[in-house]
Amino acid sequence: MFARQTLRSARLAQPVARRNASNIVAKVNTLTEKSIYYSKVALELSKAVYKKEGLAPPSIAEFEKVYQCALNQAKLLAKDPKVVTETIVKNAQGFSKDETIRYICYFIQIVGFFSLGEIIGRRHIVGYEEH
Repeated sequence: MFARQTLRSARLAQPVARRNASNIVAKVNTLTEKSIYYSKVALELSKAVYKKEGLAPPSIAEFEKVYQCALNQAKLLAKDPKVVTETIVKNAQGFSKDETIRYICYFIQIVGFFSLGEIIGRRHIVGYEEH
């Protein structure tokens, strides 16, 4: 008797499962088409901006210059951290009011993007889910 009920319920569930599967496939297809379309739009827009602004990738010499400067700063910091902190403080004291406001705005934006990434990663605004 139990086997007959199981077979009967399995036969009744097949059309529902097919309908659900076809709905999922249709939704995935529409999302795929939309994502492909918008990625092509973004690509064309970025090409137009690249050409209009006259952008170009950095040369090897520019890469070397940036990384050499960063390496020198890291060596200096490791060698004498007190001198580096004093230099940073002196530079910060020389900021005008507009520069200070601009850097504070940059800091707020960075903290905001970091917080948004944390919220997305946790999938909660505050704290983690308890399992």
